[in-house]
Amino acid sequence: MSEVKILPNLVWKYNYEPGFDVQAFLDYQSKEAELHQTEADGGKSTAGHPNPPHEWECNKDFMIWLRPKIEICLREWDVQYTDVVATGSWTNIHNINAHTLPHEHGSTNVVVSAYVQVPEDSGNLMFEQLLRTNWSHYSRIPENTIHDYWREVNVNTNDVLLFPGWLTHKTQASKSNGNRIKFTINTDGRDRSNVIL
Repeated sequence: MSEVKILPNLVWKYNYEPGFDVQAFLDYQSKEAELHQTEADGGKSTAGHPNPPHEWECNKDFMIWLRPKIEICLREWDVQYTDVVATGSWTNIHNINAHTLPHEHGSTNVVVSAYVQVPEDSGNLMFEQLLRTNWSHYSRIPENTIHDYWREVNVNTNDVLLFPGWLTHKTQASKSNGNRIKFTINTDGRDRSNVIL
């Protein structure tokens, strides 16, 4: 017997073993970037700041490590491309009770969520349960999964998740007094072969 795959994989999870420069992110958030109150219940974000973390020297090795992982996604989804570009990046910081509300990333091909620092009990990433209406008439065990619209993915420090920009996601509220720090990058596969000037 073998499984028959008719849908592409949507989420990849890696661990960046060298680790991130946590102090660089803390310095950025406390000194250089104005933290915006765009996250829920006290969470803050540097979205829109002109010094995106993916361009930092301390993240250069990470970006080199990341590139082939992005290409795995693009090939899995049959994206035609000649170049991979980062269109923006930012950091979110969550203390106790803070979280990110459900959202998508518009036309972004591949979203990269890198967990720079994850204290114990600071919450996990949640993805919208796809095809939930298709399964709603099935008897399911346990019974409470019938209306479970979210799939939880455990995250730890240095975990990196890649997924399509259209996939709705959110974070759980943190129960920790420590700072959960996430580094997000929007990336696209661009096809220059079809550009006519």
